[in-house]
Amino acid sequence: MRILVTGGAGFIGSNFVRYVLARHRGDEVLTFDKLTYAGCIENLDGLDRTGRHQFFRGDIASPRQVHEAFRSFRPDAVVNFAAETHVDRSIHIGAAPFVRTNVAGVQVLLDEARRHGISRFLQVSTDEVYGSLGTRGRFTERTPIAPNNPYSA
Repeated sequence: MRILVTGGAGFIGSNFVRYVLARHRGDEVLTFDKLTYAGCIENLDGLDRTGRHQFFRGDIASPRQVHEAFRSFRPDAVVNFAAETHVDRSIHIGAAPFVRTNVAGVQVLLDEARRHGISRFLQVSTDEVYGSLGTRGRFTERTPIAPNNPYSA
């Protein structure tokens, strides 16, 4: 399988990339990352030696860059970790960057995946979308979504 992993230079994304390459010897991964405050190219050190990993520096909110990555790599599946993060940042710097990446960027990825006939698309999110934890102590898939800030919204 050929997997496009967006946000794959971040802490969680890079560990996912390493997991896939270690556990699924036949798979190939293209890590697509903007390398902002959350992404670190060093998180991917050594993966080029596998011969099954490539890196593409790009922004998921750029239709041109996303199209180029899909065209050149031809993925079978997409896993999206790319996101603007941290509640405090969403309040202090404003909602615009969060909407651009976390909403418009996801739409760009979905549109391109549809154009390429990709039926496997995993959108990774945050528990922040459920709001405050409250007295129950856990969320379930039945918990109503209740975002309270631009990041989680």
